Amino acid sequence: MRIIEYFISNRRLNHLLLLFILVAGIYSYKEMPKELFPDVTLNMIGVSGGYAGSSARILDKMAVRDIEESIEGISGIKSTETVIVPGRFDIILTLDDEADPIDVLSKVKDAVAASRQYLPADMTEPTATHLTRKRDLLSISISSERLDKESLLKEAKEIKRQIMQMPDIAEVKIYGDSDEEILLRIDSGALAAYGIDPGGFIAAISGLSYIYPVGDIEQPGDYLYLSTVHGRKDIKGWESALIEVNGRFVRLSDVAKVSRQLADTATLSSFNGRDNITLKVYKSSNGDAISLSKKLHRYVESLKKSRPEIMADIYHDTSKPIKKRLNVIISNILIGLVLIFLTMTLLINFRIAAIVTLGIPFSFAIGVIILHFMGYTINIVSLLGALIVIGIVVDDAVVVAENIQRYIDEGMERRSAVLRGVKEMVLPVTLATLTTFAAFLPLFMLSGEISHFIILIPVVVVAVLAGSLIESFLFLPLHAEELLSKGRSMVDWSPLQRLYKRSLNFCVKYKKSFLLLFAVGIPVSTYLILKSMHFQFFPSFDSNYIYVTGKLDSNTPVEHTSKVAKEIERAILKHKDELGIKSVSAVAGSRTTLGGEKESDNGAFYVTVELYDLIERDFVNRYINPLFNLSFDFNDPNKRRKLKTYELAEPLGRIVEPFRERYPMEELGVRQRHVGVIRNDIKINFSGDDEKLVEESMRLVERALEKIDGVVGISDNLKYGKREYKIKINDYGERLGLDEVKVASLLSGYFLQKRHALTFGRDGVVEIRTEDLRKDSLEELRAFQLPLKDGRFVRLDSVAEFEISRDYAQIKKRDGEVVKSVFASIDKYRTTANDVLDSLSALISKIEGEGVKVTILGEKEKNRQLAKEMKSATLLALFLILLSLLLIFSRMRYALMVISVIPFSILGALLGHLLLGINLSMASIIGILGLAGVVVNDGIIMLDFLHGTKESREFFKRAGLRLRPILITSTTTFLGLSTLIFFATGQAVILQPIAVSIGFGLLWGTILNLYYLPTLYAVVNRIEPVGRKV
Repeated sequence: MRIIEYFISNRRLNHLLLLFILVAGIYSYKEMPKELFPDVTLNMIGVSGGYAGSSARILDKMAVRDIEESIEGISGIKSTETVIVPGRFDIILTLDDEADPIDVLSKVKDAVAASRQYLPADMTEPTATHLTRKRDLLSISISSERLDKESLLKEAKEIKRQIMQMPDIAEVKIYGDSDEEILLRIDSGALAAYGIDPGGFIAAISGLSYIYPVGDIEQPGDYLYLSTVHGRKDIKGWESALIEVNGRFVRLSDVAKVSRQLADTATLSSFNGRDNITLKVYKSSNGDAISLSKKLHRYVESLKKSRPEIMADIYHDTSKPIKKRLNVIISNILIGLVLIFLTMTLLINFRIAAIVTLGIPFSFAIGVIILHFMGYTINIVSLLGALIVIGIVVDDAVVVAENIQRYIDEGMERRSAVLRGVKEMVLPVTLATLTTFAAFLPLFMLSGEISHFIILIPVVVVAVLAGSLIESFLFLPLHAEELLSKGRSMVDWSPLQRLYKRSLNFCVKYKKSFLLLFAVGIPVSTYLILKSMHFQFFPSFDSNYIYVTGKLDSNTPVEHTSKVAKEIERAILKHKDELGIKSVSAVAGSRTTLGGEKESDNGAFYVTVELYDLIERDFVNRYINPLFNLSFDFNDPNKRRKLKTYELAEPLGRIVEPFRERYPMEELGVRQRHVGVIRNDIKINFSGDDEKLVEESMRLVERALEKIDGVVGISDNLKYGKREYKIKINDYGERLGLDEVKVASLLSGYFLQKRHALTFGRDGVVEIRTEDLRKDSLEELRAFQLPLKDGRFVRLDSVAEFEISRDYAQIKKRDGEVVKSVFASIDKYRTTANDVLDSLSALISKIEGEGVKVTILGEKEKNRQLAKEMKSATLLALFLILLSLLLIFSRMRYALMVISVIPFSILGALLGHLLLGINLSMASIIGILGLAGVVVNDGIIMLDFLHGTKESREFFKRAGLRLRPILITSTTTFLGLSTLIFFATGQAVILQPIAVSIGFGLLWGTILNLYYLPTLYAVVNRIEPVGRKV
């Protein structure tokens, strides 16, 4: 109390400190980085490696199994997932939450090094790294009708260099980039005609260039370095090189074609139907996406003016949704302020409304300062957390201001009224805030990737509510003393209070029946409604992106795949205005499958359709939000789209469907954007010793899924890769002295495009590679001339047989076990993943009975994890709330009476979901957890006033005095949340259920606190009803 008195007495200090907080809050807001999603430290380690030319199965046997076995015994690893594709593998190690990533990484590196003895001698040692999430900023498309690819790539590298000089740019990655190389295409037939050993010729290539230091000479007064000229300087120089093999000399130009070229790229990209080079720009952790985006837009505009031959376009700009969400949050906070101000003006008076409303921005300013000090950023999640807390933050100020005004109305001198009013509210308001903390803090117990996102909600809630508590006790009292006075057109609550006391008297008269009705009716109703509702992990939301993913046969060249992708691009662009399409970009050579899995393959392609913003359909988002966020964009040119993303999936599917018949597609479909942690609605893993039985089981499940309404985008990873020719030396070959090692070593120099030497080019080191002039001919392979010891040559097909096989394009393993998966997407407006899996349960049980191991992943896996962790979080929240209540109520029974309101209030949250027609989700459960802390606040206000009352008339009088603060706090909280409840758009829909749970739960909780709680108190303390005139 002395601190409060000090701040009231020192007006100048108070006002100056308030001004400082406001300025510091604005400064903190300006300095905090703005980004799309919070900075997440992945608790994962990746092990990557490869061996060019090897099939997935060979690579598994040759390297991956040994590495997996070496890693297996390391403690701290929760699970292992392996993906093996031809020529490359990636092992992802997910760590336990309590594991030390640095220690585990060190042990993994040691294990990989130990397995090196089993790997091929010419295989680069696999690398182990701690995985980090890159912070996307935007993409820049570079294309030209005048420049060739080499010149355009040179321009792209210069653009990259200039962008990297900008502060807070972490990385610029060029897609479509490739290194310069010198390729020697050797005519093996010519070598045979010259009688030159092809193996010796390949070995002699390594002597054409030497790039390392030779030595130094330190003679007195003249120190020298020794080096070579690093090979030839141009193509003619290379062609004139004289090669010696076993005493025979031949010029390189006589037996090979020499070219200096860009190496083949694994991926090709295009933008709006044009071949391009894409620069993907990533920002640093301190970078502000909005300001960096502005700089890059200005840079690209200047580039267009200075280099008219280059077409540069920016797309996938992550700053746009941040700016859009910022504008929505600002407008919603201002709308909430106006609604709260008007409500309090109507329910109390203008001056209290002004005092309370004035405190809200200062509470947020304190919260922003706290968040900035703790190193958090402004992102979609933290902004939505701010939107949730706006409805709660006003409660403290309302209760304190209303109590001060009550004493002023009773005739007390203003300073005394302020001190007494605040003193009475210090304990209940502080404990009420602590109960809200207690309800949200257990969210820190959530684990896994989801926890890194959700944790921001309790952080924002606690920071802003802490600010509200400071404002209510240090600054509000002075404002109250300066502005409040007796008889200032106070709203007369006496008629409503009399009505309330009469109705409460009726409840007390029939208290046993009333409480029995509550004790039985509410739990039964809650159970029945809960059983009738559907659950999904995240709600569906509208996005500015939709995707077309496809896969041609693995034998398709990436250039042909790119041609197909561009055809699809152009077909989609024909419907640009109709569908509200902003741009279309495509990548050939890699994709995200319909099942959400990453895939690299010559036949893979991924088309990204960027959409204009949706034309708002409700009055608030169309006219009110632009007014309150001061943008005044009532006719925003970017708002052109009429259909939501899920409504676009069907027409987009019709546009691309003809390509399924035109080209041999293994997979083609439309994919909608998922929330980061849920990559698949449904993912079912199958494993077992009998591969044929596993495949049959997968087909059974896929056919069952096709019959279920609402299931779309069914796919699997049973995709076959390239055919494999296995060379087996026959008896004749062995008698000639040939074996697998000799033949394979020789052929690899002609058919594997191996590196044999290094030289220097304009931009650094250049590799010298070799291949057969007619490498891509099976007949050339069969006719390849193998040298014998006596100088003769023999055809390969004379000394070897060929075994032909075709394996899967990739091998996926989970904890060392090979698994195959079925994926499915769900139309959440027609069904849910839980409902679909329930209908499959009988079939899955039958499959498991036949010896196939089935594991349900996707949304179901997250649901199981959430249910387990939420049980612990709920118990902890209730325990912390109980501890808080025992600080104000000396007897356990009173604390338990307040806590009993929590389970009953769940009915209101469920009714809110039913009323708005939305499914229960993870956000709903978080909202119910938060509701527990909010709904007991009114219970504390009521029971703290009733506490110690034994006489009936005093009981009703005190209950009536609590009607106004309880109704005002509940009304202002609901109105503060109303924009998120009724007008959520974009990513805000993800957290809309939190607001629905808290808002509608609190409305129902208000009834509980006004009737159920006083009636229960009356039963416990044997308070009887009074006459008609209460």
